[in-house]
Amino acid sequence: MIFHQQLNSMSGNKFNIRRYRDEGWEFHFHKNFELIYVIEGTVLCSINGKSEIIEKGSFGLCLSNEIHAYKPEPGGYYWVLVFSEDLIPSFSNSVKGMEGKSFVFKPDEDVCRYLERRLIENKKPSLYTLKSCLYAVCDEYLNSTELSEKSMKRDSVASVITDFVSANYKKDIKLSDVAFVSGLDYHYLSRYFHKMFNMSFRDYLNSYRLEDALYLLENSDKKLSDIAFECGFQSIRSFNACFKAHFLKTPSKYRECGEA
Repeated sequence: MIFHQQLNSMSGNKFNIRRYRDEGWEFHFHKNFELIYVIEGTVLCSINGKSEIIEKGSFGLCLSNEIHAYKPEPGGYYWVLVFSEDLIPSFSNSVKGMEGKSFVFKPDEDVCRYLERRLIENKKPSLYTLKSCLYAVCDEYLNSTELSEKSMKRDSVASVITDFVSANYKKDIKLSDVAFVSGLDYHYLSRYFHKMFNMSFRDYLNSYRLEDALYLLENSDKKLSDIAFECGFQSIRSFNACFKAHFLKTPSKYRECGEA
């Protein structure tokens, strides 16, 4: 089963940092980028069907909505940063719809020392420190790999679904639209979706819409009805119901309190 991590799909300069020892992750995906750095040992990383070993002192970068999993060797110790696209907008735009030939890279010695000191060893980096480090690490990534357009033929079925929804969630789309665009049989795709994602297509679609809605609630003075329609909801009623089901409060209450 593939899991969609909704909390790691939120916009608004979001980021979180974790460290893991002898603990892997099953296949999952989210909208935000994910950076991994191996502190000790090695970690087997799989992204969209490609697997590479990340060694001590090296990084791996997972782009938006790429399906990935980690499996450390015994004693493997690694650091993970999940960060929203709006923290590095120019990089985000340059890799949209693209994939790297390799996702593993090792910065030169000076850059690596800077990142270790300012980011890896810093438990609570400031937003400015974080941004400076992210641009440095993303520059190293772009210099180390060759980007190419994502090919639907090479992508897994799950990647086809995530890419289509990511590009079209503001429209009134259905799973049948994914089937039509991809050339996949609708009944096969429906069975696959429910087995892999463990949710309805409507719930999955609305998770994307809620990401945008949260950002607009936090960063604009737009009316709730305007936010609802801009994010793809068909009515203010459906927006309110969906929001409350996910966050246990209405959008107006969220805006009033300032948190979900």
